Amino acid sequence: MSAAKKTSPNRRNGDLAMIHIAAKRLFGDVSKGSDTRADYEDWLARHTGKRSAGKLTVAERIELIKTLRQEGLIPEKGRGGYGQTAGGEDRPTSAQWAKIGGLSRDLGWDGLEDARLQAFVKRTAKISNARFLSRHQATAVITGLEQWVRQGNAEGVPDAMS
Repeated sequence: MSAAKKTSPNRRNGDLAMIHIAAKRLFGDVSKGSDTRADYEDWLARHTGKRSAGKLTVAERIELIKTLRQEGLIPEKGRGGYGQTAGGEDRPTSAQWAKIGGLSRDLGWDGLEDARLQAFVKRTAKISNARFLSRHQATAVITGLEQWVRQGNAEGVPDAMS
């Protein structure tokens, strides 16, 4: 009997997809032969000791995905898209959470928990914290963040204390 734990191909493929979503957000195209492939492999080696996500064990993939979630590069497990806000509106989808976290990183912020993002959400959606966003409010936040990213800087970013 093998000491390696067997998982379903769906779990493995899902894990690899999440890792590659984060890699694409960080480096752009990371397919074999791309200009950024070496940067991606170096990054993966720093985080896991391996240069290929396909060679990661189940435990290594899980740990890497936890790290990527904490950094806001992929959405939190089960975050958003279910239930309603206190006002009865639908919660943001996982894709909306991922987009907000990614745009936050594009601005040089630390993902979903960054105080600057929280201040932006407070000003844009008129709520005290991003976790209270409705799906409609999340769309407004995404639109505003996309405009800032297109401008190429985060000048005029509200201070968390404002």
